Amino acid sequence: MAEYHVGCGAFGIYAGTLDKSGTKWKNKSEVTDEAFSAVAQYCVMHDEAMNFDYNGKKYRLSVEVREG
Repeated sequence: MAEYHVGCGAFGIYAGTLDKSGTKWKNKSEVTDEAFSAVAQYCVMHDEAMNFDYNGKKYRLSVEVREG
């Protein structure tokens, strides 16, 4: 079974498999909309935000209910 990887590129978020060295895409699909939607649904289902570090800074990603 293939091991899937998710990564951020210049033009979006990609999911696919890497070559044996783990440094180059073997195959990939652009999944930006699906990835954001999945993260938002996860936050809503678990009633929590996601916290992460990037380039030495801490971030919090959350979803809010909007009317209309």
